[in-house]
Amino acid sequence: DKLDGKQLAPEIWETGMVTVGSLVGKLCQQKLCGLQQVVERGVETILRGLRGAQEEPEVVIYLLALGNAALPETIPTLLEHAEDGPTAVTAAATSALQRFPAPHSSSKVKRVMRRIFHQQRRSYDKTCRLAAAEILLDNHPSPMDVINILLATEEMDTEMATFLLLKVQSSLR
Repeated sequence: DKLDGKQLAPEIWETGMVTVGSLVGKLCQQKLCGLQQVVERGVETILRGLRGAQEEPEVVIYLLALGNAALPETIPTLLEHAEDGPTAVTAAATSALQRFPAPHSSSKVKRVMRRIFHQQRRSYDKTCRLAAAEILLDNHPSPMDVINILLATEEMDTEMATFLLLKVQSSLR
């Protein structure tokens, strides 16, 4: 019904959007991405909805759907929302970016994650900064990234610093 443009109850709409993203992701994992017209329609519905979303909760739902789909062509859209969105939007976008395998963590993705972690453009929520650090550490971190993350732990609360130190130790192993 949603793909056909029908209005749905908010709860059904939210669940439906997230499910469409999951379905697109599963079909693409099985190499059926280009074969199914429904896949193209699902992706277009999510992207069109995201472009037209006015309210923050609506944007978050579309970002969750994109995260479930995990399509590499949506990374620039996720990066834009991760860096420039309000806290809930940034959290949803960075969470979605965490789902992508290492080969998709390009230098552009890493640059944006560094800016978020080091709060170069604005102040970010702790969970967003942790997600950014995780993306950096989980995707072939450069020695400088590891050093900078370790140096930054000195200014963090104990819980966040401990988590990052354990993450660095784990990635070094």
